[in-house]
Amino acid sequence: MRAFLGISISEDLKNKILNIQKKFSAFDIKFVEPENLHFNLKFFREIENENIEKLRRVVEEIVKKYQPFDIEIRGLGVFPNKSYIRVVWIGVKEGYNNLMSLVEEIQNSIEDLGFVKEEKFVPHLTLGRVRTARNEEELKKLVEELQDVEIGSMKIDSIKLFQSKLSPKGPVYEEVFNAKI
Repeated sequence: MRAFLGISISEDLKNKILNIQKKFSAFDIKFVEPENLHFNLKFFREIENENIEKLRRVVEEIVKKYQPFDIEIRGLGVFPNKSYIRVVWIGVKEGYNNLMSLVEEIQNSIEDLGFVKEEKFVPHLTLGRVRTARNEEELKKLVEELQDVEIGSMKIDSIKLFQSKLSPKGPVYEEVFNAKI
């Protein structure tokens, strides 16, 4: 199954993120639907059913070592770079080191299960994907203006595995397991 490890966000934060997405309405961007907004920690192109239980056990063992912690969702970023914008995202400021430590430990542990480790993980929440370079200079200016945008804080208290089912209307995410911190 196509799946990813992620962190859900609250409705309140989703509403704040929607307000940021609206600022980009003049651009040809495919926005992430509100119900799909999340922090992606690890994307699995394909995960075999027999590995799901192994993955759950590994993630649950790791999160037991942590206490819930807060992160501040702040700062606009882009992939791959500001000269060639393909993805617009919001990052993490406060709590960054805790989140990176957790993700690094998960990635190292699941590598033993045969999953490829991300070369350079950047904690982020995708706002949308740029379809065409229409109004490219204005897009770059808006990204620059919003580089320090503040969304709010949230508590990280679980890591979830979501199945990603592709449909004509876009992906649909279904929770497979929830590992509580």
